[in-house]
Amino acid sequence: MPRQKQNKRGWEIGLQAAVSKDGKRRGWSVSEHNGRTRLRLQFPKAGDWPSNAQTNLPFAWDSESVDDIVLLINRIYAPVMGGKVTLKAAISDVLATSDKKADLVVSPWPEIVKAFRNYKLNLDNRITPKTFEASYGRYLNVALLHLEGRKAADTGKALMEKVLTHQRFNQKPGIKHGEVLKLWIEMPKSRLECCLALKKFLEYAVAEHRQPQSFLVREKDYLKIRGADAKSRKKAVLTDAEVLELIRLLPETWGNVIKICRVFGVRSWEVAFITQATNDDGKPQLRVTKGKTYNTRGGVKEETDPRWLEAVAVDGTSFDLVQNWDQLKLPPTVSGKTLGNILRRLPYWQQLIAEYEARGEWLRPYSLRDTFSVRAHGIVKDDTLIAAAMGHTVEVHHRSYRTSEWRSVREAFAEAS
Repeated sequence: MPRQKQNKRGWEIGLQAAVSKDGKRRGWSVSEHNGRTRLRLQFPKAGDWPSNAQTNLPFAWDSESVDDIVLLINRIYAPVMGGKVTLKAAISDVLATSDKKADLVVSPWPEIVKAFRNYKLNLDNRITPKTFEASYGRYLNVALLHLEGRKAADTGKALMEKVLTHQRFNQKPGIKHGEVLKLWIEMPKSRLECCLALKKFLEYAVAEHRQPQSFLVREKDYLKIRGADAKSRKKAVLTDAEVLELIRLLPETWGNVIKICRVFGVRSWEVAFITQATNDDGKPQLRVTKGKTYNTRGGVKEETDPRWLEAVAVDGTSFDLVQNWDQLKLPPTVSGKTLGNILRRLPYWQQLIAEYEARGEWLRPYSLRDTFSVRAHGIVKDDTLIAAAMGHTVEVHHRSYRTSEWRSVREAFAEAS
């Protein structure tokens, strides 16, 4: 037992009696230590008692702290004696939900956002800063507005609802600056992404930064708030005539990009990593030298293997791309974004977007890759070979790409009849 000082005041005697519960809490005692309250646990070596421990409590050693000290010890006694948590962890869990003392053990929300960003970029699945901003950052920036202030959300469920219904405005410079934007709750895909981002962030905040358990969202509430999965938009498949018209209307360099993406089904960024090489048959063939980076289930970044490219002709021609590769003129940089910017300037492209949208289909630069997939299925029966040529697994192929269109279905049945 700690040494008892002489001439103890009445409140000190009462406090120590309340802490030990008149001897029923054997081994529990408090004393003064440099003007603060020190809690000490001392038990016999035999038996199943917890280990001896001591720590300073965030309360001054005075009569005004008695109620707070007794309340804290009443709440931590059972978890500590039950062997569920250590003394310090139990104290931190209780203080985390205290209006008076939470700031002593709980990280401020802006600091948690910074730590979560670092965790995602460097420890978890190591996403890029750009991906973090798109998938988490924009939602967390709004969440911070509702985690601080007089009307701050005090549960995870309330926070999700506030963020989803937060009124947003266009912040980009230009004529649309300040324009009212759709609420995320009205946008199925963004609604799902927002809820998932907040769920992961709040789980991290509770587990790593001792935010209250009330910020964990029950699965039932989460499924209700996030809504139903958004129905995938049907991807457009271009006709050969439409592809040829795009090539005709574009500058030569970008027309060549359209040829490459359609004939070989490559991703637009892969154009920069295509080289001509000699294959096992001693013939020239194009090859993508850089694989696509992806995350494994364990969060490890890996790349798909380099691959040989196989051609699917456009109206009977492959434009002699293999033979003329070294003389082919290309733009300095090629990506989905740069290709999209060029295509959007064409009135013909805008016309195609409207026509496909009227049929319930989604036209974008990546549609060239889906077009390759559909045309390849018309000439190659083994889908594993098509998936290999496109640089992904069969599972990804069937989950993410068009493999047929009604025109080819009708033609196939007509021929069979």
